[in-house]
Amino acid sequence: MARIAVFGSNGHIGRPLAAWVKANSPSTILRLIIRNEDRRANLAATFPGAEIFIANYYDLTSLEAALSEVEGAFIVTPDFLDEERAMTNFIYAARTNPGLRHVVRLIADPPGMTLDRVPDSLKALGGGTAVQHLRAKAILEQSGLPITFINIAAYFMQNFLTPFFNGPIQAERVLSVPRNRRMGFIDTHDIGACAAAILLSDNPRHVGQTYHLDNGHDVLRFDEVALLMSDIFNETIAYDGTDETFLRICGEGVKAYIGRPDADEYFINYFQFEQDNETVWRKSDIVEFLTGKPAKTLRQWLSENKQNILGQ
Repeated sequence: MARIAVFGSNGHIGRPLAAWVKANSPSTILRLIIRNEDRRANLAATFPGAEIFIANYYDLTSLEAALSEVEGAFIVTPDFLDEERAMTNFIYAARTNPGLRHVVRLIADPPGMTLDRVPDSLKALGGGTAVQHLRAKAILEQSGLPITFINIAAYFMQNFLTPFFNGPIQAERVLSVPRNRRMGFIDTHDIGACAAAILLSDNPRHVGQTYHLDNGHDVLRFDEVALLMSDIFNETIAYDGTDETFLRICGEGVKAYIGRPDADEYFINYFQFEQDNETVWRKSDIVEFLTGKPAKTLRQWLSENKQNILGQ
């Protein structure tokens, strides 16, 4: 593709996506889409020659400018976004560019999930991962745009670097995650590489597909993750799955990270939702199929990020 637009290009997925395009298709022009001007200088230094646009999903004019003259686009949205408004604007903007050949949209749902099956406790909060991706997918599927969905059928390894998970590890050497559920895992760099590979591919069969991404190696319960950490870090990382410990040592961090006073309640309910659907997580070769390289294992990722996780 001559030009690809990357929304969320300063994030954990958009940035690796841009790096993968730069490394594998240097002739492709990167259009990096961000919401805040203060990110521009850092991106410009990392990706010299890239076009950097400021756009907001709620601002149709900015979306039209961001999508002008691009052939491919990657969409990722923040939690608690009004997806109906945002994706309706995106569709209108996309239709102003007849040269747009492919859109890749990130979603994050248990494979096979439908909105009817999402508990009322999660619907009541009005947004969040449990409902908004399902809403967005339904709107985009009706749009007629050439879309591929990449579904995160796993747990971001990078979550172990967020304040509400690595905070307890650093303070008390405790992995505090309620509901000792079975989960897959994946590195966000591999997600970005998959999205980039799809956009750069000339295989038309990608359009209309939903790919469920996992690292092909790790399906573990969180007490097993704590044991793996203990082995790699050469010190004991205990597992505590009680709501009380999570609320005590993670509650304020969760609220600050998400920016909502009810975020701790939301996560408790979401963890239960994941446990109720824990049988769907599996191992596949999807990352290697799309990118040509095996996905990173959780052991590799933890070894590389040991100091950041432990705060050393």
